[in-house]
Amino acid sequence: MIFPLKDISQVQYKLLGIGGRTGWYGSTWLWKIRGGLDKLLGGVGFRGGDKTLGELQKGEVLDFWRLKERKEQPFYVQLEAEMKLPGKVCLEWKIEGNKLIQRIQFYPAGIWGKVYWYGMQPAHRLIFWHLGQTIAKGK
Repeated sequence: MIFPLKDISQVQYKLLGIGGRTGWYGSTWLWKIRGGLDKLLGGVGFRGGDKTLGELQKGEVLDFWRLKERKEQPFYVQLEAEMKLPGKVCLEWKIEGNKLIQRIQFYPAGIWGKVYWYGMQPAHRLIFWHLGQTIAKGK
């Protein structure tokens, strides 16, 4: 998903403030529900915590994500989900010119991974679109 930007520094600030004590900008309750389901399935659940994305070092945890990579110039962040899933999910943000590029990559594990991903795609599109829009507005 690509979102136009007006103030790049505000968007970087907002992105680095995501998670932990700040939450996920309007959809934290959905992440917490997903975390509750994950916990029921034997996963890590929504761990919460005080640190936001900008306070993490590579390899540290943000709710049920783990920071895989972060660069300042050009701005790039990659998180990997640690919840129970039939596959692997990475969430990425990068800033190119005056655009925020948000990408969700899913690597399905077998047929159930594909069923899960395609079945959840409408909900994922809405949730991640809202997240990207909110971040791209900055402020």
